[in-house]
Amino acid sequence: MNKMKKYISSGIIHAVLILFVFVSILPIFWMWLAAIKPFDPSVNDPFAFPTAFTLEYIKEAWTTGRMGIYMKNSIMVAVPRVAVVLLLASLAGYAFGKLKWKGRDAVFKFLLLGMMIPINAMIIPLYYNIQRLGMINSLQAMILPYFGLSMPFACFMMRSFFRELPDELAESATIDGAGKLKTWLYVMLPLTKPALTTLLIFEFMWSWNDYLLPMLMVYDDKFRTLPLGLMYFQGEYTMNTSLIAAGVTICTIPILIVYSIFQRSFVEGITAGAVKG
Repeated sequence: MNKMKKYISSGIIHAVLILFVFVSILPIFWMWLAAIKPFDPSVNDPFAFPTAFTLEYIKEAWTTGRMGIYMKNSIMVAVPRVAVVLLLASLAGYAFGKLKWKGRDAVFKFLLLGMMIPINAMIIPLYYNIQRLGMINSLQAMILPYFGLSMPFACFMMRSFFRELPDELAESATIDGAGKLKTWLYVMLPLTKPALTTLLIFEFMWSWNDYLLPMLMVYDDKFRTLPLGLMYFQGEYTMNTSLIAAGVTICTIPILIVYSIFQRSFVEGITAGAVKG
């Protein structure tokens, strides 16, 4: 009787989870279908199942819609942003989590104030500072600000992981003659791979989907990133739902690739962070 109840309970849980998965992937599924089906103005139903398939809209979005240029710009913005934030956050997380120095907790609390201030409240002074530096309408205008804006959350996350590592590891490395930098690089950093991967995916997604900063900092089409370029693309081809769906599909592919590559470490990082709390 107990086994039967367990089977029924497990079946209900799995059915609910499958339903949630179906609801989650349905919008992406319909978007991909709309991107590869011929557009018929007389039947303007984006949810209609296609009777034929074509890649012409994806090719047109890539070339005529300049999605290739926008994707290159997004990559050139995301890669340095993610790399620098990971480097600085791992160093700061080690300093705040493992090293003992005067004023450590006070500095960390001051740094956390950055998580309480929304970017909307900083956007005007940020714009004038970037303007004074002569970086308006450039890729640097979308990269440099986030080295600072991303650090509060990144430091908070990395500090929590470094704090959970055994102190004996650092002490053993010190006894063997390793300095603080070598201890961080060769002993501590490899153990935080799940945290680094989780932070990498978060930062990449935030950078890839960023719309506000590019909209304010960039005027020239050749510097637009994908979210900003997609807005102008949608305004130009409002009636062609298949072409718009093709543009959105191109935007989603890099995120899916990055998540697929780092999926296992990402899940480990999320669950480890939840347990460590």
